[in-house]
This record gives sequence, C-alpha cells and structure tokens, in this order.
Amino acid sequence: RGERARASVSSIDRALDREASSSSPPATALDLAPVSVAMAPSGFDYSKWDKLELSDDEDDHPGAKFIEENTLRRIKRESHERQEAERAAKVADLEKTIEAETEKLNKLTSEAGGEGKDAEKVKILGAIASARAEIEKEERERKFNADEMCYVASERSLVGAQCKPDAGDSDLDYEGYVKKYGDELESLAKANFVERGLEDMAEFFKTNTHLLTEHSMGWMLLKCLRMEMRGDTSGMMRAAKTGYALKSVLDFAEAGKKPMKDAARPFFNRLAEEPRVFAEYTAAYEDYCLKLKERAVAKKLEEEEERKGSDPSEEPTSLEEIPREQRLGPGGLDPVEVFESLPKPMQEAFESGSVDALRDYVNALPMQEARTHMRRMVDSGLWVATPGQEGTALQDPQPGEEED
Repeated sequence: RGERARASVSSIDRALDREASSSSPPATALDLAPVSVAMAPSGFDYSKWDKLELSDDEDDHPGAKFIEENTLRRIKRESHERQEAERAAKVADLEKTIEAETEKLNKLTSEAGGEGKDAEKVKILGAIASARAEIEKEERERKFNADEMCYVASERSLVGAQCKPDAGDSDLDYEGYVKKYGDELESLAKANFVERGLEDMAEFFKTNTHLLTEHSMGWMLLKCLRMEMRGDTSGMMRAAKTGYALKSVLDFAEAGKKPMKDAARPFFNRLAEEPRVFAEYTAAYEDYCLKLKERAVAKKLEEEEERKGSDPSEEPTSLEEIPREQRLGPGGLDPVEVFESLPKPMQEAFESGSVDALRDYVNALPMQEARTHMRRMVDSGLWVATPGQEGTALQDPQPGEEED
C-alpha cells in the first residue's frame, strides 16, 4: 500500500506540472537571459543615520498632529532622556555584575580547585561573557540626538565694548606690532617647549592666536640671531624652536591658502600623530639652527667691517681738515678764512661759545663794521640767525640812516 500511495502522489505531481506548463506562455530569449545583479540600481544607503534622532517629520506620537511643534519636541527630548537614563543604569548594573563575577573568579583561581569549582568557574565566565555581550548590544543599539553628538570645547562672554568687532592686527606694520606685543614676544622667546610632538606649544598657541603672524616669525628670527651673536647658543636653540614652528606654520598656511590661525591646529596635530613627519620636522629644525649659527658669524664680520669703515680716528676733527669745496657756507664764503679775518675778541667769543660776549662786542662796533662782520659770518655758515631775531646788524639800512 505504501508503494502504491507514493506512485499516485508522483502521478499527481506530474499532472500538475503539465498543467502549469500548458497554461504559462512560452519562454522568450529575454526570459531566459540571466539577470545581472550589478546592473540593478543599488539605491542610497541611509543606514549610517539609523542611530540619529533628528527628524521632525516622522513623529510617531499618537497625538502628534494635535500638539504644538515646540511642545512635541520637548516631549520627544524628555522621552529620549528617560530612555538614555534607563540604558545608562542598565549598563552600570551590568558593569557591576562583571566586576563582582570577576572578583569571584579571582578568588576561586587563588584557591585549590576541584571538579566542582571548575564547573563554577565555567558558570562565572559564562555570566561575564553574557554581561559583556549585553553591554555591547546596548551600545550598538544606542540612539543619539543633536545634543549628544557634540560638545562645547570653549566659550566666553563679552560685555559692552568687548562686543565690538575686532579688526585684529592686520593693519599693524612690523614696528607697531612689536610695540604692542613686544613683552609677550620676549616671554615667548624664553618659553621652553619640551613635549614630544610640540603638544605644549600647540596648547599655547590655541589661546594666543594673536602671536601667529609673520611679524612674530620675523621678530623671533632676529632675536635668535642676536642671541647667537652674543654667544648665547642655548638660548638661541630654545627660541629657535618657537621661531621655526612659526615659520613652518606660515609655510603650511600659504600652501593651504588659509590664515596662520586656521593652519596651526592641523599642523600641530599632524606632528603629534605622525612620527615620521615629526622626525623630518626635527631634522629641518636642526638645519635651521645650523644656518642661524652660520649667519651669526657672517653678521659679526659684517659689523666689524662697518666699524672699521667708520673709524672715528679717520673722521675730520676740524674745519681745516675738510676740503675747501665741501666747507663753503650758504653765501659761498670759506668759514676758515672768515674766522681768521674776524677781530680777536670775536674769535675768542666764538671759541668759548659765549653768545652774550659776541653780542656785546658787535653792539660796541660802528654799524657799518658790525654789518660787514655779521654778513660774512652768515654767508660762511659761522652764524645762523634765528628768524625774526636777526638784529639791527643784519637788517638793510633805511634811507637817510646815519651810521654810528
């Protein structure tokens, strides 16, 4: 009977197959062609936003259409905070469970164990693994809102005049910049940044962005040069660490076509995160210091040559040592010849530098003689009269004026 039953089932199946084939349309070449999965449109993958609760148009609250928008947002926020608190509490309990089970396991491991204790260890390990798996599940299924995606790194409050836009120091020339920040630059030159990767220097410039300028870099270069010329090599090396960092930030900023303030953070981050880049930077810094030393030697030689060229012993000490063509006064007269032609008392008054003695002597002379001597002194450059106080001897005689 079993074989007959199987035979009848097979015959029924064959009959159904024939009926299906007779009722379906004949296959075409298009039907027989294989379907290419790669040709099918893949669509856009939105899965990376599955953990974000930011949409306002998918409100599943039963009374969403009857609730004011701000109120609905508050309800959703409070619901999320409640769920997050429950999740955090559950994770905390699981962590306590792991800690307690771990203590049990350590206690059993320190004691002499038998078969019963081995079974208990397996049970404890299973409980720890289960708790860890549950924690991973909670973290994997955790939802985030906008407030949990970021945090405030720093903030400040401005009151009154501080709220006005700051034009910055872009309008300052080098002298004005150094005058304004000279004390801070001096302190910066003495700062000793020692952390590998210059993390401490990066932290300093994070709050002192006004020192990230080309003027600071130029000032630090001159400071290093002067220190090396004085023989303070250790001080030069310390200041050059900051000076070369400023130069590198400037080059990095120019390459990225951005201000130094915006280029500093990614520059220092790269030094801290990539040892190979920091090693190359350190080698370039050492070469920078070597060139500073060479320049300091050359600069000292140049200054010595300048001092020799302007030796005070070679400068003329009297009018007689100056060529006659170079010592002529505004009126074309030679001051040496005019001085020698003056009366002895006037020469003594000139040599002593006594203006009162010269004035008293001139006032005692006849007017014509006084005018002659005074005009010759003016034309030779021996006397420069103050405008408005030329005196009678330098004024033109009036018609009919009698001479004394």
